[in-house]
Amino acid sequence: MSKLKSQRMLPVNRLAEKQEQQSAIVYSQCLSQVRELEDQLQKLYSYREAYNQQMMDLSRQGVGSNRLQDILKFMNNLNSSIEAVGLQISKQKQICEQKKQHWMEKHNKKRIYNKVTKKYITEEQTIVNKNEQKQMDEFNQALFHRRINNKL
Repeated sequence: MSKLKSQRMLPVNRLAEKQEQQSAIVYSQCLSQVRELEDQLQKLYSYREAYNQQMMDLSRQGVGSNRLQDILKFMNNLNSSIEAVGLQISKQKQICEQKKQHWMEKHNKKRIYNKVTKKYITEEQTIVNKNEQKQMDEFNQALFHRRINNKL
């Protein structure tokens, strides 16, 4: 006897579950990378604020122009780094959106397979119930005929 449809769907369901979990992991890792970049950006902002304050303090104290120029060069590099990290964050968010879409596709596919499997199980249970009912009806009918034949 061949396997029931619901049983044949089990490997498909397991594969869909595995693919959905893998996609969720990839999406989660992508979000973690965005958070790390955002943390890095916050640190760069803090550094820039500290160096801004240091430059203002030094300029009030009358420090040499060479020292101020060094700080300005450093701050320009810092601003470039801030822009670069900002771009990285934007790109990473786009990648994350793609990963999220992929995960959602896998999630929806898994749900569809599970729904089909449940439908098959329901259909199979209905067939089993009908067969049991038919057997009970036949048994009762045979019993009824035996009783009638015994009374005759």
